[in-house]
Amino acid sequence: MKLSKNTQKAGLALMGSMAGFLLAKQLKIEDYYPFILLGGFLGNTIGEELIPEKQPTPLNALSFIDSNGQLKLIIL
Repeated sequence: MKLSKNTQKAGLALMGSMAGFLLAKQLKIEDYYPFILLGGFLGNTIGEELIPEKQPTPLNALSFIDSNGQLKLIIL
């Protein structure tokens, strides 16, 4: 299953938020909210830097289905 870049970034932000929450809980800090925000920000920032952008597909392409039922592209 292919996931978009935004979905992957959201997953990293969620993991960062959970890591911040667990860190605050481990340190026995009563106010979890700043740790959750900071963890989510770090996860999102790491995702933005590490997840590559998809290359756009060429718009000038013709396609046909061959005798084997496979899609063939002719790039102009």
